[in-house]
Amino acid sequence: MTSAEISVRSSELYDRACRCLATGVSSSLRRHVTSPPLYIEHADGPYFFDEDGVCRADYTLGWGPLIVGSNHAGINAAVARQLKKGYTYGCQHTAEIELAELIVDSVPGIEQVIFSNTGTEAIQAAIRIARAHTGRDKILKFEGHYHGWLNNVLVSYRPKQDDSTLPQATCGGQPASEFADTLVLPWNDIEAVRQLFAERGPEIAGVLTEPILANSGSCMPKPGYLEELIALCREHNIVSIFDEVITGFRVALGGARELFDLQPDLSVYGKALAGGFTMSAVGGAAEMFEVLRDGRTIHSGTYNGTSLNIVAAIETIRELRKPGTYQRMEEHGQAVSDAILVAASKRDVPATISGVGSVFSVHLGVKTPPRNYREMLNSNMSLYGKFRQAMLQRGVQLLPDARWYVGTQHDDEVLARVIPVIEPSMKDATQ
Repeated sequence: MTSAEISVRSSELYDRACRCLATGVSSSLRRHVTSPPLYIEHADGPYFFDEDGVCRADYTLGWGPLIVGSNHAGINAAVARQLKKGYTYGCQHTAEIELAELIVDSVPGIEQVIFSNTGTEAIQAAIRIARAHTGRDKILKFEGHYHGWLNNVLVSYRPKQDDSTLPQATCGGQPASEFADTLVLPWNDIEAVRQLFAERGPEIAGVLTEPILANSGSCMPKPGYLEELIALCREHNIVSIFDEVITGFRVALGGARELFDLQPDLSVYGKALAGGFTMSAVGGAAEMFEVLRDGRTIHSGTYNGTSLNIVAAIETIRELRKPGTYQRMEEHGQAVSDAILVAASKRDVPATISGVGSVFSVHLGVKTPPRNYREMLNSNMSLYGKFRQAMLQRGVQLLPDARWYVGTQHDDEVLARVIPVIEPSMKDATQ
């Protein structure tokens, strides 16, 4: 059975969309998640229901934001109350103060925050602050780290044909002039950073890194790597920036800062922050935002601090602060990971898992967890695609890049639904 055979209505809708919506979808990556792209009629808790009425356990979580599930009663009630008050003001309101206080209270080392709407916007705000703070222009990022779709950071995010670390455009329409101030290195190689800083440190304003490389295989940092990276940045007066758009409020209430007991200069948040609403933030020590207060730079946006997004974020964090929340997500993710490894072993398929319980990646065809983007490329994605298709047919929806998201609504009922179909799906994938 193909996905088309279990998504008749989606096929019809996709044909209709292609006549008026460029590419038929609203984000390019969605074109190839399933064939045809699935159209969701509604979602509830950990389940998605497509236009054919098929219910599937969802481990995509909308590509990450739905950490407390869909149709969450607390978020629904907060947003409904706010709808009666207004949509957006372009003025201040008390909820933005409440959310700022909640973030400061929840995340180690965060003294102040600014609000934006998407991870892409917040990353650009962090870069601007770093440049204004240091008076320098260059930014260092790492291969395979995704920091949004703008030209200055969407580089070296596709397989390379050589060992060069020169920044390379990811897609068409990216003139080299727009990433001329972007430097690129392999991740998890502190000696490469040390050498670059020795040669070009006075040019570099900031270093962008995902603390866990969730966007490219959920690679974990080597012991001491992030600590040394932050220390080197401070030694050379370079701003260290954690891109926690994925890991923030997901791997722990305090994100990677809490998980690794680290405090970079700035951290960027999104996705899980507002439980599915469009919300992002940059947080750090108060001194980092002095460049905004004294007018050296600005942070603007019509929709910054929009009340609907703010109240959704408040309710999301309140839910995540409940005792045992992160332990349950970790245990659920571990149970799923163990089942995948057992199923692969029974089919004599080398396999490994990288990441943590609430966001992890499956690597088929390799035995050792990858430590960087280039190592991640050794995974057998063709085989995983067959496994994912088999899981879809058995009522489990997954992302195409082998990344799994676990949220608060993934309970024992979901586990009882998912575990039994992993082994037969692996069998189908390997036949």
